[in-house]
Amino acid sequence: MKKFILNFVLISLGVISLLFLLDFVYTKVYENTIPRNKTQYILSLEEGEVLDYVFLGSSRTENFILPSVIEEVTKKEAVNLGTQGARLKDMAFFLRLLISKKVEIKRLFVQVDYIFNFESSSDIVRAQALPYIRSNTIIKNYMKRVDSGYTRNYYLPFYRYASNDYRLGFREFFASAINKKGKINFNDGFVPLFNSIKEGEQHVAELPMEINKTNKSILEIEALCRANNIEVNYFCSPYCSGLITNNYLSKLKERLPNFKDFSMVIKEDSLFQNCSHLNIEGAKVFTNHLITAFSL
Repeated sequence: MKKFILNFVLISLGVISLLFLLDFVYTKVYENTIPRNKTQYILSLEEGEVLDYVFLGSSRTENFILPSVIEEVTKKEAVNLGTQGARLKDMAFFLRLLISKKVEIKRLFVQVDYIFNFESSSDIVRAQALPYIRSNTIIKNYMKRVDSGYTRNYYLPFYRYASNDYRLGFREFFASAINKKGKINFNDGFVPLFNSIKEGEQHVAELPMEINKTNKSILEIEALCRANNIEVNYFCSPYCSGLITNNYLSKLKERLPNFKDFSMVIKEDSLFQNCSHLNIEGAKVFTNHLITAFSL
């Protein structure tokens, strides 16, 4: 019996030591890799860097706005920090990270549509932030607010990587360890979509019938911009002709200052991959429209 207990203790100590070692190695790799997601890109920025135009949003920003076109036309630096599935809480988090890095933002553009009704965050952004939960105060505070598994992720060695294997597991760890470049050019941030809505097929997107009175993350963004002298503008990206608005965007305009509704500015459905997302040709058209509409 004593031998069994001794072996059990030794094996347990060995497993725990291995978990601590794996946690340490994974974290060091993620902290020192070249950026492979938008959170890592923000953390890689030099303190005091100046960005003329910063765009925050979901995939309806990431796939819609080409900073390279903006820079060519305006001769000013722009970056697309749109992230698939991002909500306004994630956008406020990105803004806090940028401010903590002392990045100077001249104008901020925030994409808002049906996500105004959500106070939640994106599991994609949460996973991106997990490797830095112990080393970055902004990320630690963000995860406290949005992560139901915060205590386990913070205190249990390697748990955050094991429980998020799809996004932080060995495949992503190995790619980060060898500094393999991702598909995104992070100096630009735009991710193109291809293909078009097929002619004759019905494509529909429907906005909510009801709208929340306010959104806490919008209030947070407003406060951060006032405190740091950042001009902020809100916009709704285009939808295809099959959009059912339910008068939602009119209600949204009443709740947001400096809001522009671009939902129907793209008339040709051939410029959409689906009713909610432009293809690359549509993104070029929309980017040029946005330059004019915001007088960039």
